[in-house]
Amino acid sequence: MKKKIFSLVLCLVMCTAVLTGCNLFGRDLETYYNAVVARINYSYELNGQTITESEDITKRELINAYNSYGYNYVNNYGYSQHEAVEETLDTIINRKLMIKDVESTYKRENKELFNDSETTYLWESTYDAFYSNLRQYYNEILGIEDEEDASQEETSGVYERYKPNATYYTYIDDNGVLRYGVKRINEVSTISGGGKVLYLDSVPYNYEYQDAEGKYVFKELIYETINSYTSNTQWRSALNRYIGVVRDNYSYVDFANDEEVFYFELDRIYDIVRDNYVVDKYEELYNRRAEHGSTLTGVRVQNMIDYYEGEVLSDYYTYRNNPSTFETDVLSTSTNVNYVYTGENASNYFYVGVIKLGFKEGQRTPTDLETDINNGKIDESEEQSQLNAIYNAVYADIKNDTTGQSTGDRIYAQDLLDEINDLMDNEEFKYLDYNVVINNSGRVDEILADEGYAREELDENQINQIVKDYVDARNQLVEYARADAFIKYYYYYNDDTTYQNSDKTSVFGISSTGDVVYNDTFSSAQNDDFDAALKALYNNGEGQVGDTSGLIRANDGIYILFYAGEVESLFPNVTSNFSLTFSDIEKLASTRVNIFNNKTYFDLVYDAIYEDNNYSNFEEENLNYLKQTLTTGDDNGIVKYPDSYSDLF
Repeated sequence: MKKKIFSLVLCLVMCTAVLTGCNLFGRDLETYYNAVVARINYSYELNGQTITESEDITKRELINAYNSYGYNYVNNYGYSQHEAVEETLDTIINRKLMIKDVESTYKRENKELFNDSETTYLWESTYDAFYSNLRQYYNEILGIEDEEDASQEETSGVYERYKPNATYYTYIDDNGVLRYGVKRINEVSTISGGGKVLYLDSVPYNYEYQDAEGKYVFKELIYETINSYTSNTQWRSALNRYIGVVRDNYSYVDFANDEEVFYFELDRIYDIVRDNYVVDKYEELYNRRAEHGSTLTGVRVQNMIDYYEGEVLSDYYTYRNNPSTFETDVLSTSTNVNYVYTGENASNYFYVGVIKLGFKEGQRTPTDLETDINNGKIDESEEQSQLNAIYNAVYADIKNDTTGQSTGDRIYAQDLLDEINDLMDNEEFKYLDYNVVINNSGRVDEILADEGYAREELDENQINQIVKDYVDARNQLVEYARADAFIKYYYYYNDDTTYQNSDKTSVFGISSTGDVVYNDTFSSAQNDDFDAALKALYNNGEGQVGDTSGLIRANDGIYILFYAGEVESLFPNVTSNFSLTFSDIEKLASTRVNIFNNKTYFDLVYDAIYEDNNYSNFEEENLNYLKQTLTTGDDNGIVKYPDSYSDLF
């Protein structure tokens, strides 16, 4: 094959935007757009009967698909126009086969294709897509710049929770042995397994729902909601433009009025949203059918174990005799280390969440005060009083947690610190003390019962280890809960965004001689107070996640520090013989890369080694199977009519 087909997953998402390029080829005749460019002749078994039917693909579908994603074959992958059009048509055919497979499977199993959370999702997605299209015309009328660019600028500094792409699972094989596998996560499994359900008069939202009178209640709800905006002149003008574009694109359709155009466009969007979702269900369906150990990812637990072993050993050989290289990397804003140097005279490194409250425009600063002293405007007796006034005036602009933009509200530094400390003092954030727990016989019995053990079946060492494991696991949950609670302040009360939405958290160190080691980001703020605060946080290795500093005064503002744990090797006692077992995947999956996000080492490794064409390889093989089992399986199974679309080359 001249060019390797890139991931079909990417291409299988049709765009819901209204396409003004549909008249790109200069024709708008009904016969032109409705020309059949390909036909699928189905023949498959369903509940003991052979179903035969045909499905046509029109030139309009082909043009819309090309405008939606097909042009990427030319722009990004070097296809000729002819190759890109053919590839687009093949992708449409593949979509049709996937959708037919899902629909026929659900019928065969006598199941509804969508549950209530899925119909709610499809309704909301249809509404959101229509509104997004309408918003583009509204922005044009108001002269607002490209919303995507504006959105990117607005949401900088907004917390982005990581969305896992895979998970591990366990099963018992035929020999009674515990096995581990990797399974890809897609949107369908999340929505269908527990998505929200909206109701109207006790009826779940469903775009296709008809009441006893034949009314499409939820379709009309979108119409009424959108039209409620149009009491505003600009929104009415935007809707009129939108309707006009749809009329132009489908000029051969005899619309009676604007309402018909509205519902026509709404149906167009819903069909795309629905089909995209059903294509996603095709992957979810395969996961459900797969035998243990089969995944769509091409990634196995062994691959992940091998990869992380390699990362650890690579760092081990790099750092074991080279503390300066280790220090450079561990303090970097971008480098996560997988082996921590612990050799002679090693420094101790720890993670810190840093909140900076900088001086605002117009506020006096310590530099201004120093100038006044040098110019004789004030004497040294007044210096401390004015310095206190400068720092007492420092505040945080509170930001909206959706846009990252300032809400106009503020909170002064001491009030902010008090609020954080009050939160960390909540009962849910209290750590367990192993020595206290192990000496409480009743509490130990509760823990043993919770873990499924009976005291009389265990010796003292076993009991101690079970309790220790319980306390350690409980305290890790507390650490994560404290970090999650701090995220609100870390993102929306902070003038420094260096480490936000990063796989790395700010790192500081205490050298073997007791000196503080700074990273480059905050080295300019170094002073005696900052040093003392960092040493107090570290507390000779006894610091706990959630401990905070006082207010630290620096030349560029005030800092608040949140202790986020020691920098440690994920697996201790690394040597040149380091190796992992399959069960270690559990530790990779339960340990965060950055305490201020939910991304784990499992996610980090999976994302590093996953290649989308693993899924494409599966797709190619299974689509060939579908072409044999869903169609007539001969030359008439899928028929293309090149004469009907050759003008597009």
